[in-house]
Amino acid sequence: MTKTIYSNLSGLFCDHIRELRKKAGMTQRDLAKAVGREHGMVARIELGERRVDFVEAYQIFLALGVNPEREAATLIRKLEKAAKSLS
Repeated sequence: MTKTIYSNLSGLFCDHIRELRKKAGMTQRDLAKAVGREHGMVARIELGERRVDFVEAYQIFLALGVNPEREAATLIRKLEKAAKSLS
């Protein structure tokens, strides 16, 4: 099995975070500051170079001003759709 960080499904998460950040009118630096981390962390997440655990995803969603439960559900639907197309 390929490491999940390098999978197509992982890319969906990265894209989703980037889209939410842009929709919120935030730069990577803005988001990093909002979660109390360095700018490079956000860049690595969006590039797919850094994994995000569940708690971090929750904090990122809050910092982006979105409902964490709704965004998690949206991501699950995207992952399910992509997984079906891969099989």
